[in-house]
Amino acid sequence: MTKKVLVLNPYFPTLGGGEKHMGYLCKFIENYYEDVEIDILVHNYNNIDIHSSNYPDIHVLYDRFGIKLNKTKIRKIDLPPASSLIDHYKNKKRIEDLSKEYDLFINFMFLSKHVGKAKRNIYSCMFPPQKYNFNKFPKNVIGKVLDSQFKRSYDYFVTNSMFTNHWHQHYWNTGKKNKPVYPPVFLKDEMAKVIFSEKEKIILSVGRFFVGAHNKKQDQLVDFFINNYQKFEGWELHLIGALSNNANDIDYVNSIQEKIKEYPIHLHVNIPLSEVNHFYKKAKIFWHATGLDEESDMFPDKMEHFGITTVEAMSNGVVPIVINKGGQTEIVNHEKDGYLWNTREELLSYTLQLMKDPEQMLSLANNAIERAEYFSVENYYKHNEEIFNAL
Repeated sequence: MTKKVLVLNPYFPTLGGGEKHMGYLCKFIENYYEDVEIDILVHNYNNIDIHSSNYPDIHVLYDRFGIKLNKTKIRKIDLPPASSLIDHYKNKKRIEDLSKEYDLFINFMFLSKHVGKAKRNIYSCMFPPQKYNFNKFPKNVIGKVLDSQFKRSYDYFVTNSMFTNHWHQHYWNTGKKNKPVYPPVFLKDEMAKVIFSEKEKIILSVGRFFVGAHNKKQDQLVDFFINNYQKFEGWELHLIGALSNNANDIDYVNSIQEKIKEYPIHLHVNIPLSEVNHFYKKAKIFWHATGLDEESDMFPDKMEHFGITTVEAMSNGVVPIVINKGGQTEIVNHEKDGYLWNTREELLSYTLQLMKDPEQMLSLANNAIERAEYFSVENYYKHNEEIFNAL
């Protein structure tokens, strides 16, 4: 009998690290079940037209990440614009009712409060939503009921890092239902052979271009490079990322383009996987700044919840110099396979230190490659199998 699986991810067209993670999850499911059909459910959030000719199809996961899916397709649902709390609830219920059609529902939506109504339900948690916070009757009672339904509906909450797991437990106290599993980054036998002699004086940063939430702070890294570019003589900064057709995100990229006209800074927007890999092979240093100037304990959702691109860089011998916040601290071992920085002064100091010491650069790069092997697709599949066997 065919197993029917629904994966909720309206952010599919952003094609960031989360979508790579989701793609490998779908690939695991295709391999796990002998006979399976997977639908990725998308809808028209933020005025994105899911029926536009520019809306990506399932094949884009292969073009962008090299993930070929054979039993997975996109399912689209039109949701009317929500102008009130009741409208939001009606849209939420439409999605939840759709999940009843499936044997397995996987909620892969960031900060989602959707209740799973399939036979089995998994929340693939990139960061947990908080409980409803209504002060007045009857909204406060309704909020508590909805929170209880959400919590009880899932068999497992699969978190993408110990950082995320901590905050999920803090908000929801789901105990044994929590299963931390690091996202998959690459297949071990596909790890690129690093040729250090081909590397150039390139600082690389990779991440989606978007505003709000846990944005990647590319504008701040650009400002930092410009403020110190004389100290980085001979070096270039390259920023790579996917960009949706959201107007605010496009304005954000345009503002960066204006800043960098006279500097050795380059933007690479929506480039294919082969070009991304080209820059990983050429770069020597990797920067990451998600969470910069944000308070970790007050706004943990604004941190990097894991850091797939950091692992990708490390696997290519690019030494990470990343902010000491969020999931980044679980990837990089400070001074062993990279650096964790707390201030812009530390970012500058560690960067200049590497630029002036090729032997240290090489040592850290080799250690980074070894560390990256831990975050393989094979390990991800192994941990997923344990969860699916228990469903």
